Amino acid sequence: MNNTLKITFTFLLIGITFFEVYAYNLKQISNNNNLSNSSITDFCQNEKGLMLIGTCDGLNIYNSRDVEIYQPKNENNFLSGSIIDKIIYTNNNIFWIQTYHGLNKYDVNKNTMTHYNEFQKMLYFDKDKSNNLYIINESNCIYYNIYGKSNFKKILLSGVIFSDIQDFFIDQNNVFWIVTNKGYTFTFKSTFVNNELTLIPIKNNFVIEKKIINCFFEDDNFIYIDSDFDLFVYNVITKKKKYITNLKGEILSRGKISSVIKYHDDYLVGFLTNGVLYLEKQNENFIKKETEIKSGIFCLKKDKLQDIIWIGTDGQGVYILSNTAYSIKSNILTNIADKIQKPVRALYLDKENTFWIGSKGDGILKIYDYNANKNIQDCRIESVNTNNSNLSDNIIYKFQKSKRNILWIGSEEGLNYYSYKSKKIKHIDINLQPLQYRYIHDIYETADSKLWLASVGYGILCADIKGTDDNIVLSNFKHYTINNGSFESNYFFSIYAENDSTLWFANRGFGPFHFNNTTCNLDPVFFYNQHSNQVINDVFVVRKDKDGNMLFGTCFGLVKYTDSNKSKIFNSNNGFLNNSIHAIENDSHSFFWLSTNKGLVQFNSKREAFRIYDSTDGLKITEFSDGASYKDEKSNTLFFGGINGFVSIQKDRGPDMAYMPKIHFDKLTIFGENQNISEFIGQNNHEDRLELTYKQNFFSVSFTAIDYLNGGNYTYYYKIDGLSDQWINNGGSNEASFSNIAPGNYTLLVKYYSRTLEKESPVYSLKIRIYPPWYLSGWAYLVYFLFALYSIYMVFRYYVRRQRQHKQELLNEIEKKHQKDVYESKLRFFTNIAHEFCTPLTLISGPCERILAQQGTSKFVTNYVYMIQTNAERLNNLIQELIEFRRIETGNRDISIEKLKVTLETKKILDMFSNLKDSKAINVTFLSAKDIEWNSDKGFFITIITNLISNAFKYTSNNNEIKISLTESNNQLIITIANEGSSILEIDSKRVFDRYTILDNFEKGENNQRFSRNGLGLAISYNMVKLLNGTIEVTTVDNYVTFTVKLPYLEQTVNSDSNLAKITYSPEIIQQKIFNLPTYNFDKLRSTILIIDDDIEILWLIGELFSSEFNIIPLSDSLQIDNVLNEVYPNIIISDIMQPGLDGIELTRKIKSNKETAHIPIILISGINEVDKQIEALEAGAEMYISKPFNTKYLKISVHQIIERKEKLRNYFSSPISSYEMFEGKYTHAEQKKFMHSVMKVINENITNSDLSTQFIADKLGIGTRSLYRKMQDIGDESFSNLIKECRLIFAADLLLKSKMTIDEIVYKSGFSNKVTFFKAFQKKYSCTPKNYRTKNDTYA
Repeated sequence: MNNTLKITFTFLLIGITFFEVYAYNLKQISNNNNLSNSSITDFCQNEKGLMLIGTCDGLNIYNSRDVEIYQPKNENNFLSGSIIDKIIYTNNNIFWIQTYHGLNKYDVNKNTMTHYNEFQKMLYFDKDKSNNLYIINESNCIYYNIYGKSNFKKILLSGVIFSDIQDFFIDQNNVFWIVTNKGYTFTFKSTFVNNELTLIPIKNNFVIEKKIINCFFEDDNFIYIDSDFDLFVYNVITKKKKYITNLKGEILSRGKISSVIKYHDDYLVGFLTNGVLYLEKQNENFIKKETEIKSGIFCLKKDKLQDIIWIGTDGQGVYILSNTAYSIKSNILTNIADKIQKPVRALYLDKENTFWIGSKGDGILKIYDYNANKNIQDCRIESVNTNNSNLSDNIIYKFQKSKRNILWIGSEEGLNYYSYKSKKIKHIDINLQPLQYRYIHDIYETADSKLWLASVGYGILCADIKGTDDNIVLSNFKHYTINNGSFESNYFFSIYAENDSTLWFANRGFGPFHFNNTTCNLDPVFFYNQHSNQVINDVFVVRKDKDGNMLFGTCFGLVKYTDSNKSKIFNSNNGFLNNSIHAIENDSHSFFWLSTNKGLVQFNSKREAFRIYDSTDGLKITEFSDGASYKDEKSNTLFFGGINGFVSIQKDRGPDMAYMPKIHFDKLTIFGENQNISEFIGQNNHEDRLELTYKQNFFSVSFTAIDYLNGGNYTYYYKIDGLSDQWINNGGSNEASFSNIAPGNYTLLVKYYSRTLEKESPVYSLKIRIYPPWYLSGWAYLVYFLFALYSIYMVFRYYVRRQRQHKQELLNEIEKKHQKDVYESKLRFFTNIAHEFCTPLTLISGPCERILAQQGTSKFVTNYVYMIQTNAERLNNLIQELIEFRRIETGNRDISIEKLKVTLETKKILDMFSNLKDSKAINVTFLSAKDIEWNSDKGFFITIITNLISNAFKYTSNNNEIKISLTESNNQLIITIANEGSSILEIDSKRVFDRYTILDNFEKGENNQRFSRNGLGLAISYNMVKLLNGTIEVTTVDNYVTFTVKLPYLEQTVNSDSNLAKITYSPEIIQQKIFNLPTYNFDKLRSTILIIDDDIEILWLIGELFSSEFNIIPLSDSLQIDNVLNEVYPNIIISDIMQPGLDGIELTRKIKSNKETAHIPIILISGINEVDKQIEALEAGAEMYISKPFNTKYLKISVHQIIERKEKLRNYFSSPISSYEMFEGKYTHAEQKKFMHSVMKVINENITNSDLSTQFIADKLGIGTRSLYRKMQDIGDESFSNLIKECRLIFAADLLLKSKMTIDEIVYKSGFSNKVTFFKAFQKKYSCTPKNYRTKNDTYA
């Protein structure tokens, strides 16, 4: 159990609050102990003792150690309601739980919840001795569930009005009792025939003269309260009725009674809003006694196994009431007229029954006529302090009786005494020059009038007592100290006298000391050599048991010291609450009681067993003070002082019941994950066996002996047969953990020792089977044998495979060389073709120059000829790149290193891109710290810079930026060219310079965009950089693609003006004429074509082609499409696929996904002539895909046909004919078809209704019968009667095939009025009887 509160009758006093245990003991469990809610509605217990607690917010499961809130394992296992009304246990861990919203069947083993939501709201239910369940609800029926079945049956309950029922219960003879609030009862005898319940009314002699206002049933006792508030008990077996008492005054003052229960010969009465009343039997009468429980009470329940009562409260959780062996009273000294709020340090009960309480700062509290069994409010209380007495100070450490008529008082400032003769306190000044003897913590007076004092700081003092009781005089002082009187060494807390000549002194820091009468010295008893923890020498108290063993209370626990100079330590490692032992007293039963910082320990020195008492046992004071204890020899009452009061302990009138519960194995954890142990339990020879796989060999098993009173005082032991023969002391832990257990069969043996009863339990066992992996099973060994036979073959096969692999590696090398040769062949082929292109290009370029030089040539011809010339120059430059690429690849390009003005050369190259920069409005930034001169190959340098700048312009959109910089660092020239635009993926950055990828792309015609060099320019640049021993890389940062070239400083091989230093190849910058697109006139009567292409020449060409017939809207930036469509919707769109920003396919998807623009046809143009690309374009929504180079006439015809087809479709849908559909050879209007759908829906939904008719259909459709007939005539369909009959026949035929209904049931179900009509109609339609139809087609046959 976690934090529980164990108390009994609580009396709230004016001035003092104390909690007392007389004959009964209370433990409290609340939401602080993990209860889901502190309002308890019901309890229910299984045969193992496991308690289910119903609350106003869920279900709780309590096993005496832990409270677990029910957690469903999936969404189907939730409770039907959070407020639980009642719980009944049947058998085999099956609980029935009633909530306002339904009944639930809870299987604890499977952790599943079955819902019966038909049983809601108020109902009465109970079970018989066969565990059958019975329910009475407002339907005036009895529903019953036969044990082991899942369903409920019912029988009518006649003669009983549900609203009159006061209660319903079943006695041990299976007699049903229904009690009404009218004062009479109904009894029935239950019998079962073929699992069908029969109730036979029987007479009973039980007569209630008056109306019942409350009734309860428990252990065959019918407890009820009548209208005169008289409480009666009627035993339904013995037929005897007994009057208990009248509760009128209590009911009128405290309200409605919620529960009454018998406990031994007494009764407990729970009030719904006002606590528990205890009716104690004395002779033949019952005395009413109050209890400390003041909250509302919802339920009272007897425990099945222990002598305890469970009390469910409204807001204070659970109280457990039981017998107890000791009466423990916690006296909290707060809020009194003479306040004592400081810790209690001294206690004493004198012969006048005056109880003396000394505090650390508030002086002395005297309670006159004190009796541990007496209410303190009946006692007179007096406060004594320095203000009203001669007390030397208000810090009191010790009271000690004297042989004289005085009481010794030890305090912070020295020694005082109280004279019973003069009734006054006097101070004795002890001046040991130069010391004033102070801090007196203990006092002992011998028979020969010697006084021994123990001081914290000033050591031990012995003096002779002289003088009278009114004037005590001390003389002949003998001062004993250690370590030369060092203050820190002489902390003596207490004195223990075996007799007047054998004294022990407890020292904090240097252990216990024994006074040597021979040497008159203090002899130490050190534990240095036996224990490493030196706080063991912080000793507060010394005692001796009957066997002569010394007991030392230390800061490290209790030390048991024997004559053989051996010691044992008992502390938190053994189960103590705390290591600090502040005081020790022994009771009359040879038990030693120890006070600690967290409660009390009852210690049996002989058996070395102990029991703990803390807040869970009712202690309101758990932190105690040093040396604050006292034993009253007359009453054998023990007192212990704490920080907020004191505790008294008395032996009670009866011992605890000797209850030794069985151990149950209830939890399993595998690799730290909680599992349902029931799912792993199998049967072996009718014994439970835990079955795990070899992968589950790290596991823990929890075992619990359910004891709601003393479970916290059990010490568990376990061992596992097959692994160890030694019992493992598990302390208070109820979990055994195992790791890396080998497969096999084991037996876990568990037992416990009850420190309360000083008794050991029987040994309980759990079989454990850990299954081996498949490779250790019997058939696996057979496989191993076959494998061994197969090994020779495998070795031979390996050898063969190795030879084949070697051959394959040779083939791979050949294939690799072949692939290289293929690429070289491709390169040679492209180069040769390039050489062949030179002559035709010359014949194209030459005539173009002549035509352009001719004066008077029309502008139309000039534009077309210039376009031819420009693209011929492009093709020629591409040829030169192929030739240069081939020269570098074959190593036929020599390197000539000369001194270059690289800053100047870069500026010259950049100037060649000025037209392109202006046309695209690109901001170019060039940074160079100075005019840099560098040794490099001039041709290589110009080619590298030109290709990288050209690439930057190629991928930079309008109005964006290009950054170029030249720097020197670490003997390297660093060139960076960054352009703002589309990023390069990491995978592409690794392939951008790859020659094989470039050749493949060139061969396939990919990347065919404006200013594209098909990647050859980058490949050439890459190879040139490598030849110059430099590096080149590409990165993308913040939307800037950056090429970084690093060139080392090389030794000059030629002079700058040498003829050898000549440029063999330099990429040509095409200073292309920037076409100025004409301004097209817009005619509203014309159709409109939107042309999208980033190539101005293509825009000009297609625009010129259609400008005479259509409105032309040219668009060079596809990202501006939204701006155009916001102004006008074109009749058709022609777009190139490959363009920066938004390509043609993405553009198509965007337009087609918009309902307002989805109707616009789109033609896509591309230089990629691949089927996959064409399919992708058509799937995106394009109407047509045309490959470049395209035939202009083909394009014109395609545009005309698409526009014409669109116009025809628009004309069709605007004509009336579009409202009709062709169906079964005739035109049907869409509205008529919709109407027929409505008619058929009504017929199909009401096919089983015998009232289905024309009038019924008209009413459902909300029209008149005439209108319905007229609509059907317009459609030309058959009559309604035939239509309904046809539908019913089809429905009947379907039922014949898909159900097991009889023919009569199908006739009724399909809506026919009689069988004759049905059989005739069915025979006519299907040419056979219904029976034959089912026989021929029955799927169930």
